[in-house]
Amino acid sequence: MITDELKSKLPQYMKSNDTLRLSVLRYLLAQIKNKEIDLRTSKEELGDAHVAKILKKELKKRREVIELAEKARREDVVERETSELNVLKEFCELLPDYEF
Repeated sequence: MITDELKSKLPQYMKSNDTLRLSVLRYLLAQIKNKEIDLRTSKEELGDAHVAKILKKELKKRREVIELAEKARREDVVERETSELNVLKEFCELLPDYEF
Protein backbone atom coordinates (compact mmCIF):
# COMPACT_ATOMS: atom_id res chain seq x y z
CA MET A 1 0.00 0.00 0.00
CA ILE A 2 1.19 3.49 -0.80
CA THR A 3 0.85 4.67 2.81
CA ASP A 4 3.44 2.13 3.91
CA GLU A 5 5.84 3.31 1.21
CA LEU A 6 5.41 6.91 2.33
CA LYS A 7 5.96 6.00 5.98
CA SER A 8 9.13 4.11 5.05
CA LYS A 9 10.56 7.34 3.64
CA LEU A 10 10.34 9.14 7.00
CA PRO A 11 13.58 7.69 8.50
CA GLN A 12 15.38 8.25 5.21
CA TYR A 13 14.51 11.95 5.22
CA MET A 14 15.33 12.27 8.91
CA LYS A 15 18.79 10.77 8.44
CA SER A 16 19.55 12.97 5.46
CA ASN A 17 18.27 16.13 7.23
CA ASP A 18 15.96 16.83 4.29
CA THR A 19 13.65 19.18 6.17
CA LEU A 20 11.55 20.16 3.16
CA ARG A 21 10.64 16.61 2.16
CA LEU A 22 10.23 15.62 5.79
CA SER A 23 7.76 18.42 6.54
CA VAL A 24 5.76 17.82 3.35
CA LEU A 25 5.66 14.08 4.04
CA ARG A 26 4.56 14.58 7.64
CA TYR A 27 1.78 16.90 6.53
CA LEU A 28 0.66 14.46 3.86
CA LEU A 29 0.67 11.57 6.33
CA ALA A 30 -1.41 13.67 8.73
CA GLN A 31 -3.96 14.30 5.97
CA ILE A 32 -4.02 10.58 5.20
CA LYS A 33 -4.55 9.78 8.88
CA ASN A 34 -7.43 12.29 9.04
CA LYS A 35 -9.05 10.59 6.05
CA GLU A 36 -8.56 7.22 7.69
CA ILE A 37 -10.33 8.48 10.81
CA ASP A 38 -13.18 9.88 8.69
CA LEU A 39 -13.59 6.52 6.98
CA ARG A 40 -13.97 4.65 10.27
CA THR A 41 -17.57 5.79 10.61
CA SER A 42 -18.46 4.34 7.22
CA LYS A 43 -16.38 1.19 7.90
CA GLU A 44 -14.55 1.76 4.63
CA GLU A 45 -10.88 0.86 4.19
CA LEU A 46 -8.34 3.50 3.21
CA GLY A 47 -6.99 2.65 -0.22
CA ASP A 48 -4.64 4.04 -2.80
CA ALA A 49 -7.57 5.82 -4.46
CA HIS A 50 -8.13 7.83 -1.27
CA VAL A 51 -4.43 8.69 -1.06
CA ALA A 52 -4.46 9.76 -4.72
CA LYS A 53 -7.44 12.01 -4.03
CA ILE A 54 -5.61 13.60 -1.08
CA LEU A 55 -2.53 14.14 -3.24
CA LYS A 56 -4.64 15.78 -5.96
CA LYS A 57 -6.20 18.08 -3.38
CA GLU A 58 -2.80 19.08 -2.00
CA LEU A 59 -1.39 19.68 -5.48
CA LYS A 60 -4.36 21.89 -6.33
CA LYS A 61 -3.98 23.80 -3.08
CA ARG A 62 -0.29 24.50 -3.76
CA ARG A 63 -1.01 25.65 -7.33
CA GLU A 64 -3.67 28.06 -6.11
CA VAL A 65 -1.36 29.51 -3.47
CA ILE A 66 1.40 29.93 -6.06
CA GLU A 67 -0.99 31.76 -8.38
CA LEU A 68 -2.17 34.10 -5.63
CA ALA A 69 1.37 34.71 -4.39
CA GLU A 70 2.53 35.59 -7.90
CA LYS A 71 -0.24 38.16 -8.17
CA ALA A 72 0.77 39.58 -4.80
CA ARG A 73 4.44 39.54 -5.85
CA ARG A 74 5.41 37.36 -2.89
CA GLU A 75 8.43 35.57 -4.32
CA ASP A 76 9.27 33.92 -0.98
CA VAL A 77 5.87 32.23 -0.86
CA VAL A 78 6.07 31.27 -4.53
CA GLU A 79 9.47 29.66 -3.98
CA ARG A 80 8.37 27.73 -0.87
CA GLU A 81 5.11 26.50 -2.40
CA THR A 82 6.84 25.52 -5.65
CA SER A 83 9.33 23.46 -3.69
CA GLU A 84 6.52 21.74 -1.82
CA LEU A 85 4.65 21.17 -5.08
CA ASN A 86 7.70 19.45 -6.57
CA VAL A 87 7.98 17.16 -3.54
CA LEU A 88 4.30 16.25 -3.82
CA LYS A 89 4.85 15.44 -7.49
CA GLU A 90 7.61 13.03 -6.44
CA PHE A 91 5.11 11.27 -4.20
CA CYS A 92 2.67 11.09 -7.11
CA GLU A 93 5.18 8.93 -8.96
CA LEU A 94 4.50 6.21 -6.38
CA LEU A 95 0.96 5.99 -7.79
CA PRO A 96 1.48 5.42 -11.53
CA ASP A 97 -2.09 4.18 -12.07
CA TYR A 98 -3.61 7.55 -11.19
CA GLU A 99 -3.58 10.76 -13.20
CA PHE A 100 -2.59 13.96 -11.43
